[in-house]
Order: sequence, then C-alpha cells, then structure tokens
Amino acid sequence: MTYVEWLRVRNCLRTLAIVLGILVFLAIVLRVSLARYISPEEWVHHIALDPGASETHLTLPDGTKRSIIEDPTERTHVVIDDRGNAGTHIVITEPSSRAHKDSSHVSVGSIQVSSSNHGSVTTTTIDTNGAVPLIYYMALADVAALIIATMLAAPLAREIDGHLEIALTKPVSRVRYALGAVGADVTGIVAASVMTIIACYLCEVLFGTYRLDFSGINARAIAMGIAMPVAWYALLCAATTWFNRSYGAVLGFAWPVAILLGVLAAIHPTNTVGLFVHDLGWVLSRLDPLSYVSFGVPNDHGTVDYMGANFAMRLGIEVVLFGAYIALALLRWERVEA
Repeated sequence: MTYVEWLRVRNCLRTLAIVLGILVFLAIVLRVSLARYISPEEWVHHIALDPGASETHLTLPDGTKRSIIEDPTERTHVVIDDRGNAGTHIVITEPSSRAHKDSSHVSVGSIQVSSSNHGSVTTTTIDTNGAVPLIYYMALADVAALIIATMLAAPLAREIDGHLEIALTKPVSRVRYALGAVGADVTGIVAASVMTIIACYLCEVLFGTYRLDFSGINARAIAMGIAMPVAWYALLCAATTWFNRSYGAVLGFAWPVAILLGVLAAIHPTNTVGLFVHDLGWVLSRLDPLSYVSFGVPNDHGTVDYMGANFAMRLGIEVVLFGAYIALALLRWERVEA
C-alpha cells in the first residue's frame, strides 16, 4: 500500500550511497598517496639501526611487550609498548634541537601524536591502533539522517497534492496507510545512519584501526542518534501535512528557522525588546527536536561527560515529540477531503 513511499526512500538512499561511495573512493586515493610514508613503528625502529644504538626487549607483568632503544650519541631514548590489539604506545625523548620547537597534538585516524618541550628536551608520544569511539561516527550519521529526514518529511502532503483521490481508493484505512508511509520513512532514516557509519568505518580501516568503542556514552549516542532525526522528521511531517499546499516552502525554510530559533534562545540581551525576543525564541525552540541534542566531551578518565540537562530526560522528550507530531499529522490527514 505504501509502494510509492518506499520508492522515495530507495531513491534517497541510492543518492546517499553514491555520495558516500565517492567519499570512500577519495579516502582510498588519499591512502594510496600516503603509502610512501613509513608508519610510526617503522620510523621508530629505524632509529635502532643508527650506529651506537642499543635495543632491549622485555615483557611487562600485564603481557605488554616493551622495547627500549638507547642512542647515547644522539641522546635519544625510545620506549615502545606493544599492547597487541590495543595498539602501540611510543614515547620518544630527544634533544629539542632535533624535534619540533612547539608543543603540538595531531590525530590522523587512529594515530595520535603529541609533543611537549621541557627545556632542552622534547618528549613525543605516539599512540597507534586505538579504538575509535562510536559517538564520533554517530555525529556524522546524524547529519546524513537529518538530510534524509528532511527530504522524506512530506509523505502525506505529497498524497494530498494531486494524489488524494488515488490514496483514498486503496483498501486500507487512512491511519494504517499513513503509519505505513511513516514507517517506510523512518526505516530509510535509520538505514541512512547505518550506511554513513559503514562508510566512515571503511575510511577508518584505510588509515588505522578496525576497532570501535561501544562502551559508555556510545550506547547513548546511538539512542539519541535515532530519536533525534526521526523526531525532526515527525515535526516536518506534521507541518507539511497541515500546510500541504506549500509543503516545499515548509521544508525549504525549516533549517533556517531552526537555526534562527537556536540563536535567539542562546543570546542573552540586556534591553527589554531583546529579552522579549530571547524569551519568545527560547519557548519556540522547545518545540524543536534539535534543541534537545546532548553533547559530550572527553574527560581524563577515558569516558565522556554530557553537557546540559539529564540525558534520559532529553531522550524522553525526543520520543514524546515524535509521538505528538505524528499524532498531529494523522489528525490533519483524517480530515482532508478530495
């Protein structure tokens, strides 16, 4: 009964697949162009080949294989901890005259390099093959899911616009037909997230680790990454159903309006008019599912702390908004006449 809507979902996902395929291809080209550069491990072991350098191997109590390279001539000290699937931790201590002058921190894929100067000595730390937190992939997947949600978010308005007579002749109730269309779109939105994560993972494998971190915050990121774009879809679905004659304008201005409301809610003016505009923008922004996205920042304990209100409450609001907006869309859909 929702064959046409599934065709729309297929076309959107096909376009997304083409875009992601191009990005993966560019990543392959970049990886091939960088292949001539040696890896951090090879670069460090190259130091051991210098005349006068000595290398010692030992096994730590936790099973870590440690290699220590001493080069008195160059005043270089290298400690290499091979932690198996957890990656390699390398610490290089050398004269500052041979290293970079300023402290730096660079991340390329699963490789992280940081250096710090201590007088005439520079310490460089290299970590390879680290697990990539899934929350970073979810952030990219949310962008793709929101784009697909915006493209699909007018299933009922499209039926009303010139196709209502055909839709009403189908041997199924209006509610069931509408829920089938919404279900097809939600499936497409989730599929867009999965496709984006797979593409990001392929790019990550090209440059580093195959390991993903599913612990802690990542489960919450998955839940919010699904709830937020489908709630945004429900908002646009309700708006386009009520304003079906101009649903294209509704979809076109949805993002500018959402950004404007977010800015108005964030600023804190001092004059009376500004405060009124701020309060109005804040109230209206509470109706926007994008306002309840929880952001996280890494802490010193290897986990991520959330910024803002309680995550469970924000996730619950997203679910409530999805249900409320779909109910509004169904209410309007039940009342339209050919």
